[in-house]
Amino acid sequence: MEFGDLVINPARQRCTHSGTEARLTSREFAVLVHLARRAGEVVPKREILEQVWDTAYEGDLNVVEVHVSALRRKIDAPFGRAAVETIRGAGYRLAADGG
Repeated sequence: MEFGDLVINPARQRCTHSGTEARLTSREFAVLVHLARRAGEVVPKREILEQVWDTAYEGDLNVVEVHVSALRRKIDAPFGRAAVETIRGAGYRLAADGG
């Protein structure tokens, strides 16, 4: 999957931005892949939680925010990009062009 300079390879569980590999945890990678499958669309936090965590997960919904924040530090901040957008009150969106 390619989104501008952001390349996601689910089979290898690998992500690169501008040719530089971003070292993501398995959970961060799963969040990114879920957003990538719906690139350009707003994905609600609840949906991310249900798809990436176990459906029986009873913890705080803010765990999604924590992982999205980590993704931004690893795939956006070092490159001055904003691939992962927050849509207030709705969820998150991966920019179709990679930010």
